[in-house]
Amino acid sequence: MAETNDGAEAQGNEQAQPEQQTRKGRLYGRKWKITIYKPAYKTGEDGNPTDERDPEHDTEMDVSQLKCEFQTKATTETAVQIGTLVVYNMNAKTEKEVIEEGFQISVFGGYEEGQYGEIFTGDIVQIFRNRENGTDYCLEIIALKGMQSLFMNHVRSTIAAGSTPRDVVDAVAGQADKKVGVGEVSEELPDQPLPRGKVLFGTPAKYLRDLCTWNDAVYWEGEDGKLTVETVEQEIPADRVLYLKPNTGLVGTPVYTDQGIQIKMLLDARVKLRSMIKIDDEIIQRQALQIDPGSGQQKSDQLPQKEQFDQDGEYQVFSVEHHGDTWGDEWTTSVVGVSRNGRKGFLTAVQGKGQTMK
Repeated sequence: MAETNDGAEAQGNEQAQPEQQTRKGRLYGRKWKITIYKPAYKTGEDGNPTDERDPEHDTEMDVSQLKCEFQTKATTETAVQIGTLVVYNMNAKTEKEVIEEGFQISVFGGYEEGQYGEIFTGDIVQIFRNRENGTDYCLEIIALKGMQSLFMNHVRSTIAAGSTPRDVVDAVAGQADKKVGVGEVSEELPDQPLPRGKVLFGTPAKYLRDLCTWNDAVYWEGEDGKLTVETVEQEIPADRVLYLKPNTGLVGTPVYTDQGIQIKMLLDARVKLRSMIKIDDEIIQRQALQIDPGSGQQKSDQLPQKEQFDQDGEYQVFSVEHHGDTWGDEWTTSVVGVSRNGRKGFLTAVQGKGQTMK
């Protein structure tokens, strides 16, 4: 595992906050591990490899000591997460093996004395080689998380009359061609039973999307590879709330947009979809009105700013991006945060508990 100490140092002494709301440790002394995986296959009785995969013995290719740049993005609008990895100046033999056999990448990042964890793990969908200048060659890898299990999978099953939404989740995951592990499923999903039986024939994503649309919920594949389904009103546990200030990793000034509050911080692997970030609303940059020159009125597609600000300064992570350069300066996490009650214009937007868009 490669390490370097060129990260930015957090300044000042943070005022005491509850342990679950602060960033532990120092935010310098970067630490990372970047791995590319090659598949392993089981051996037959004749000693020759077969076509049957042997996941427990997949080959790890650690490229952490090379210059690597990564960028990942996850959003609650879609269950697919995207990751891009650029590796510089690999030797020809290793590069050839990656191009021909690489099937998965993983990126871990953080700090030597602070938080450290998984940034992204995904299946490779494209690899290509580019020449950046006269001396540097780079291998660019694009990977997706959740595509194989949710969108390129297939389920053929039936569910009986009286089945609940939780039963549908279990049937979709358990009866798929490639079984999907079930992780956290909200206990707030309604218990309303199906009035009649139903045939399931399609991708898991199709049925999960329908279920979430009608139950004010979202779904995605968690970092453990298991399916997560959460309702919009589900209470956020205290250990998923991050209190963010300039001396605890906040970079620049949060900015108001119609999509939500844009917040940038030093890289933090703990920031996940639908976790919470608490900031001081007073430091958020406001947005000027957009006036239509023809009518002299405010443009109709600009949302009222009052809809975006949370009275407690607590914003749920609607989308999260991680950016890192192991030999450069970039080492940040950027999020779009929305009020705990959601925001207008998306799948679910509520003004108070108990209200929905249905």
